[in-house]
Amino acid sequence: MTAVADTRLLLTLQFPPTKELKARIEETITRELAGRLVAPSVVSTEFLKIAGARIGESAAELRLNLLKERGMKVIPITEEMALTAGRLLLSHQDVPIADALIASPVKMGDAQYVVTDDPHYQTLKIRTKWI
Repeated sequence: MTAVADTRLLLTLQFPPTKELKARIEETITRELAGRLVAPSVVSTEFLKIAGARIGESAAELRLNLLKERGMKVIPITEEMALTAGRLLLSHQDVPIADALIASPVKMGDAQYVVTDDPHYQTLKIRTKWI
């Protein structure tokens, strides 16, 4: 079952707030990677911006590469994804563009859900799962 990684998933893996959550997020990542985890390229942008500010650019890129080595596939933003995201945003102007782009594979039927706890996806009526 294909899942889409939200940036929150990667950030929680990198910066878990508790030891308990660290173990749970690692289990979630392992399970989702086994099922096929994809991340639209905008997730890399957001992760590098946020994590890079805390741990440095090289370390953040290394973390992304490690996830790719484990099986996460980074997918480019296609025209179809961009248009799907734009349609979602027509009726949800308050949702960030990146979230609509991340949601687009689910909306298009290419993935089953987004792995996140971000409430914007509920607003977009996109199926989600969290740890």
